[in-house]
Formats: sequence, structure tokens, C-alpha cells
Amino acid sequence: MKLTVDFLGLYGAADVASRASVEWPPHPDRLYQALVDAALPDDRPALAWIEEQVPPDVDCGDSVALEWGRKGKVYVPTNYPTDSLPALRKNQERQFPMAVPDGPVRYVWPDDPSPAVFECIRRTVGRVTHLGRADSLVMAAVEPGVSACRWSARDDGVMTMRVPFRGRLRQLDQAFESNQRGPIVPAIRYGRSTDHAQRGPWEGLIIMRVTKPIALEHVALATDAMRRAVLSRLGDSAPLLAHGHAQAMHLAWLGLPNLSDYGDGTILGLAMAVPLDCDALERAQCVGAMLSIDHIMMAGLRIDLTRPTAAMSLHEQTWSRPSRHWASATPVVLDRFPKGRLTAEEIVAQGCERAGYPRPTRVDLRQNSALALPPARQFRLRKPGSLYAHVTLEFAHPVHGPMLVGKERYFGLGLFLPRKSANPK
Repeated sequence: MKLTVDFLGLYGAADVASRASVEWPPHPDRLYQALVDAALPDDRPALAWIEEQVPPDVDCGDSVALEWGRKGKVYVPTNYPTDSLPALRKNQERQFPMAVPDGPVRYVWPDDPSPAVFECIRRTVGRVTHLGRADSLVMAAVEPGVSACRWSARDDGVMTMRVPFRGRLRQLDQAFESNQRGPIVPAIRYGRSTDHAQRGPWEGLIIMRVTKPIALEHVALATDAMRRAVLSRLGDSAPLLAHGHAQAMHLAWLGLPNLSDYGDGTILGLAMAVPLDCDALERAQCVGAMLSIDHIMMAGLRIDLTRPTAAMSLHEQTWSRPSRHWASATPVVLDRFPKGRLTAEEIVAQGCERAGYPRPTRVDLRQNSALALPPARQFRLRKPGSLYAHVTLEFAHPVHGPMLVGKERYFGLGLFLPRKSANPK
């Protein structure tokens, strides 16, 4: 069973171990309490099914913490003593940790409940309005089946999350009847999922939506404009992670085309790909700069940026889910020219390894896109003179994205989409 939570704005909930910090991702027990709060009397017994299951896997992107007030602190009037006038109450320090979520959070249980229990859970999930504080609004949905997740319960995990246990519903009911807070449940360890999919070199995507359509053929121009805007915001203190004047991996800039059935393939959003194991402070600087930009200038034209919508193309999972089969959304620029026995296919295979992915078992080059997007010849490069083509890849085992391959992979070219079959329509 898969339960997905989409945030309609900011997420606010304090970590029980550090009240000044945001709890991310929201712990399964926090979700369970939201379900208990939303359940009608007839549906509440079905929630006991969740208590009987193993801890769910959790899939999510990252979040960017925000400071509310001055240095994360505000001063508000107390609610006590009750016999005092509001004007006589003293202000006390309070903290309201908040964050900008990078996409939805998904909780996945390995089994599905019976149809009757699933229907009760579905009705309850549909009534959930917030997760965390009351101003942390969400939309939630549940569906049968399983999917790969970023986090799973592991004894050697480096992160802890609180999960519901058998008898949790009764415990919450008793606390409510006694007019007390629900007791804090013990936490268990979570670690990176141990599925057979190999992780790529990227941690995730920070995505913004463009308000004017941009032709996908000009993706290199759009991503360069995004990079310049972020560097301008960072100023002279821009870290190596941002400008890339070093041998280490740095940020990559992507244009995300409209993949809907009625989309025309124009760029729907711009994204910043963050490499794994980068410096946390540099990452925070770059993400903050990215989220503070409200427009870019492209060929003298102002293009406004806003927060992403629920469009499929703007979901990180669309570009990052593990798969054995990948098709290029933008053409791959070859690192060198074919020569002698060094074929174009071999150059692309070596480019996959150079970019941090395993070697593909099959490489096919073509001029026309396998995704019904513009053919390779229509794209414009930042530096003309290289060979480029659309590519489909097949790997021996699933590989996590986002997948960026080729010489211009840091500027939106060589972006791949995971596919379910080797021959996408």
C-alpha cells in the first residue's frame, strides 16, 4: 500500500529531539496521528491494520529549513494565567520551525489490506487536511501496490523515525480522554533502501516552474541563464559547488519538458541537480539562492519563476525513479569524435561511467526522440562543433536518476527519462 502526501505550501513540525529543528521527513507516527484525527468512528478500527504492519518505507526529496522570526525565534503572549487580561500577559519565546518540501512524501507498506479495510483507510486519508501544525496543509491519497523508496527500516541506519506500534490507537484514545498529549513512541533506525538499484551521482533536484513557455531546443540557453541568476545572487562568495571551477562535481542545471499527453514538449520548469556528498553549508547556500530567484533573463526576455505545481514533469520522482531502461529527453553531446574502432556507442557508454553510472549493456543512437520530443538536429549547443544525438540506454540492473550523460550534462543536454520498457512508444 502506498500513501502519498503532497504539501500545499510550507511544512511545519518540530523535531521531538530538537524543538528548534524541522522534523524531516515527517515520521510515520506523525502521519498515523493525522489519520487517527481524521478518521470517523466507523473507520477508526481499520487503522489498527497499520499498527500490525512492519514499519513503512519512506520516499521523499529534501527540504529547505526556514527561520520564522528573528533567528528562528518569536515572542508571543502566553495563554496563562486565565484570569489575566491579554494586555497584561507577558510574551514568551516560541519557535516555529518550518521548511520548504522538495516534492511529496510517500509511505509504502509491503502488503495491501483487505478491500474493506483499504476502503476505510482511503476515506480517512481523503479527510486529512494537514500534517504537523494546522497551517501545514496537505493533500493525501492512497493506492495499492509498492514502489522503491529512499529510506527503509535498517539496524545499521543513520536516521531515526518514530513509527506506530500495536496498541497505538488505544494509547492515543486514552490520552485524548484524559485531556493529555499522546505519548511519544520509541524511534527505530532508518537507512538508505537496500534495493538492487544503483544510485547515481546526484542527490536530488530543486525545481522551479517557468511562467512562459521556453522551446526545449533552447534548453542550453535557459539553463545558462538560470546558472547566471543563481551566481549573481550568491555574489563573490559563490562556493565551488555553484560555479564549478574545480575538478569535483558541481551543480547541474536542467530544463524539464512538458511530458503530459497534451503537452507540446516546451520547458515547463528549471531544476538544479545537487551532487551526492557535497558540503552541507555550500548546498544550503546554493539552494537558498535558487529559491530566492523570481525570474531569469534569457535573450533579453524576462521569464518569471514560481513554485512547482503538481505537473508530472515537475515531480523529482519522474526523473529519478530507478529503471533499467532510459531514453534521452534532450540529446547527448559526445565527449569526443568517433575514430577507428571507437564508435559513437562506445563513447556514450564510457560517458555513462565517466558521469558516475554503471556501464550500460546496450546503447542506441538516433536522431529522432523516443519520447516524441524535438529531434536532435533542432537543438542548439552552447559551443557548436560537437556531435550529438538522442540515445536510449539499457542497464543490467535498475539505476537511480536523475541521469545526465555527455559533455554538456551540466547545462541540460543529455537528460534522460526512466522508462518501463526497452522500446518506449
